[in-house]
Amino acid sequence: MQLHDTVLRMRELLIERGVDLRPERADGSAHYKGPGENAMQAWEAFRAVAVEPAFDPIREWGDVQAVRNAGFLFEGLFSQAWPGRHGQPGVPEHYALNFVRQFGVGEYGDMMGLFLGTSFAAADELRALRATIQGDDKGDPELFVPVARDWIAEVEASPAFVIPMMRHRALGFSFVVDNIG
Repeated sequence: MQLHDTVLRMRELLIERGVDLRPERADGSAHYKGPGENAMQAWEAFRAVAVEPAFDPIREWGDVQAVRNAGFLFEGLFSQAWPGRHGQPGVPEHYALNFVRQFGVGEYGDMMGLFLGTSFAAADELRALRATIQGDDKGDPELFVPVARDWIAEVEASPAFVIPMMRHRALGFSFVVDNIG
């Protein structure tokens, strides 16, 4: 599987579960958005895709690039409001859960990743929650799946994940393959 196929695989898993996604078309470069009530299903789809190998070379930056695993990242954090700019609407303060399956692309250390973001309305219980959990297999293909499973277990045990996902209704989620850095 190629890196951009990870987004299509997530889309497929969510559609099989009856989740409404926008845009509706299948596109490995699309930034998909879904409703908050399906946030746990989005996490389950991400979790399933995170353990699948996606290291086939890709065409990026005008050439074929090698792809290797670069680990996993979870961030749970309270985010302040952002003002709107250039006709774009502002973003109210919120709590965010961000998950990234990271990939090294090419020979110069460029990073891309399958990103899943989920947001929750601001709530006092969420203000103090914060976590950053990384999983790194040091590029060893034999360690990829065990590191992924350990990372998933650590994320799912974190209060920064459990409290918002189990006690609060998500506003929405989105996922995309994106450049990191």
